Amino acid sequence: MTYELNGVEYIPDASGIPEKVKCPMIDDWIDSGDCISNQGPAESCIPARFKVKPDWKAICKACPFRDY
Repeated sequence: MTYELNGVEYIPDASGIPEKVKCPMIDDWIDSGDCISNQGPAESCIPARFKVKPDWKAICKACPFRDY
């Protein structure tokens, strides 16, 4: 079962904590550990698949799961 928080879908674990998130930057499911906010401030550490959309930085900053 999926849920939604501020327009972003997620799948919770048994405790209700988001386990998978439909990342709005790539429009696909990622594990919470794959979130680019976990990659640190260095842009060079962020995988290219997250930087395809021209406004990827703004999308990431607006995501309700950023730094979750």
